[in-house]
Amino acid sequence: MAKNDTALTSAKGLSITLTIDPDRADILRRAFSDQKDPDVAAKIAQLATNEFIDLIGGRKRYISLSHQYIEWLQELYATVMPGEEYTYRRLLDKFNFPPGTASYVSRVLRQRQNTTLHQRAKEGLTTKLRKEISDYEALPKNDPSRISKKQASIKLTVREHDLLQSAIDQLLTGGDVDIAYPQVTFRGREFVIANYNVDYMNIVLPEIASL
Repeated sequence: MAKNDTALTSAKGLSITLTIDPDRADILRRAFSDQKDPDVAAKIAQLATNEFIDLIGGRKRYISLSHQYIEWLQELYATVMPGEEYTYRRLLDKFNFPPGTASYVSRVLRQRQNTTLHQRAKEGLTTKLRKEISDYEALPKNDPSRISKKQASIKLTVREHDLLQSAIDQLLTGGDVDIAYPQVTFRGREFVIANYNVDYMNIVLPEIASL
């Protein structure tokens, strides 16, 4: 129930106090149990209020239900979870989206490049490749495991894997470069495991920095 501190007839903004029923309060607690921001509920209430007012005011119209979900979630992440990756698992487990919808919406949201997350993925991918290179180069020259270690298994987030693919694409388009794509051994909704040659890692590292 809302208590209006300022009459609707006023030309000024409205200040309202919301009381959310226990069932809906529990939904919020479960959905955002991992968030430390004490103002999460207030931010969500502000978003919901703005969206409804924009709807009845004709300021926003969505071309489909999927479009509406995507726009709402993008706004929610930007306001409440600005540094967090868009994941299928959160949409499914925390926000109760059906599996197919969660998969589609999380994929679309990841494709809408967020500068902070993009930079984080570059740094994460670079760190992982450098570690594999360093571990390999630290092996003694006569170590029989060098041959098998040269084809390293790396676990990447979906965004990191996409960046690696993009870097290889650019190298192959740019000229005569002896490089191949990683061999994916597992592909999940949130991460990928792939085998990749250490020599190729050395070639692709400078290209990642330019993405």
